[in-house]
Amino acid sequence: MQSIEQRILSSGLFLRRRDLLALGYTDAQIRISLAAHRIFRVRHGWYSVPGAPEAAVCAVRVGGRLTSVSALESYGLPVPRRPVLHIAVLATASRLRTTDDRRRRLDPDSGVRVHWVDLRGRGGSVWRVSIDDALLATLIEEPRDIAVACASAVMHHERWSPERMDAVFRRAPAEVRRWRGLVSALDESHGETFFRLWLLDAGMTFAQQVVIAGIGRFDFQVGPCTYVEVDGGQHDPNWIDPQSSSWEKDHDWDTSMAIIGNRVLRNTYRQLYRDFPRVLRAIRRAIEDDLAAGRWRAKHPNAPAVRAATASPGIGLPPGIAPALRIALSPHLPSSAPSVRAHAQRKRRTFTTKP
Repeated sequence: MQSIEQRILSSGLFLRRRDLLALGYTDAQIRISLAAHRIFRVRHGWYSVPGAPEAAVCAVRVGGRLTSVSALESYGLPVPRRPVLHIAVLATASRLRTTDDRRRRLDPDSGVRVHWVDLRGRGGSVWRVSIDDALLATLIEEPRDIAVACASAVMHHERWSPERMDAVFRRAPAEVRRWRGLVSALDESHGETFFRLWLLDAGMTFAQQVVIAGIGRFDFQVGPCTYVEVDGGQHDPNWIDPQSSSWEKDHDWDTSMAIIGNRVLRNTYRQLYRDFPRVLRAIRRAIEDDLAAGRWRAKHPNAPAVRAATASPGIGLPPGIAPALRIALSPHLPSSAPSVRAHAQRKRRTFTTKP
C-alpha cells in the first residue's frame, strides 16, 4: 500500500478523511503522518502535502476551487494578475473559511472573490475548475481588456481551436459575445493584447508577428519601415530566470534592422500601463517620419539611399572602418571631412576683404 502522502499526491494533492478511510488507511496512520509533517490539515476533514501550490491550499481552505483568472494562472497561462483570489463554491456552500486560518470564518475584506456558481460535474480537479469554466468566469467578471487577454492567452498557449473558443463565448452574456472578434491567437503575452486593443481603439492599422528574413520576428509593424516590440521582464539585462535574458539578442536585432533602413520602437509594460498616450504619440511621430521618407524616395528615385563615409581623423572614424560603414545622409550635407574644409575655405574667400 502507498504511504498516505503518496496517495494524496497521486490523487490531485487533496483528499478528505473519509476518502482516506475508504482507501484502507486508519486514523492512527493519519495522525502519525501529521506528526511527522508529511501531510497537513487544510481545513476540517481535508488533508494535503507540503509543496502544494499556495493558491490551491487557499481555495480548498476557503471551501471551493480556483476559478476565473486565478485558475487560468494556476494552469501556467501568462494572464494579468488580479488583486483578489477568485474561488468558486457550490450555491449551497456554508462555513467558508479565510485563506490563512481554517478556524476563522471568511470575511468581506479577506481578498477573496467568491463565485457561487461552481458546477462540479464540468471537469477540473478538486482545487480548480476546468480552463473552459475559468475562462467563462473571466468573461463574465472582468473588463474587456482583461477578458480578451485571457482568451487570447488560452488560444495561443493551449492551442485551442476556434470552435472551442466559440463554444465558451456562446455561454457568456450577450454583451460579452461581441468581444469574440477581438481574441487573437497571435498574442504571446497580455502586454501584446493590451497594446493591440489600444491601437485598435486609436484607429490605427498594423500587422502582427511580422518575420524579417535573416533577423527575426517582431510583435507589430505599424508603418512601412516602423516596428514595435512589447518587452516584458525577460528583455531586462538583470532578468533572473531559467530562461536567459533576451537583452543582447534584442539589441542585435535592432542594429540589423537599422542597417536595412528599419526602425524598432521598444516599450516596456510599465510604459504601456502608466503612460500609453505618450507611447502612442511616439508611434504616430515615427509613422509620420516613415511616410515622409517614403514620399521623398518616391520623388527622388535615382538618389542614392546611402552614401559611403570616408575615414578621416577629422570626423573621428578610425582607419579601416569606413569601407563597411554606410550612413544615410541628406544630399545637402557634406559626406567627408575634406569637403567640409573645402566648403569653409570657399566661404572665407568669398567674404574676406583684402587690405
